[in-house]
Amino acid sequence: MSTFQGQKIKRIGVQKYIARIKEYGRVTRRHSSFYVGLYSQTWVSFMDNCWCIVQKLMRLNRNKIEHYLRGLRAMELILSTF
Repeated sequence: MSTFQGQKIKRIGVQKYIARIKEYGRVTRRHSSFYVGLYSQTWVSFMDNCWCIVQKLMRLNRNKIEHYLRGLRAMELILSTF
């Protein structure tokens, strides 16, 4: 299941929010589809458990709102793969 989900995430192009895509000087790819799928479940679980903390932090530091909104959009796309 994790492998299929990782492939879906790679296809929609939000892998960069879950795992580092490329490392300079490295010939082989950084993470497998299995890793991306497995880690995406952890990422979603973290957001579910820490949502109120993240919102409080965003109120304190408004200049990061653009990155926060991109992360929310990525979360929506990742949740659509479940």
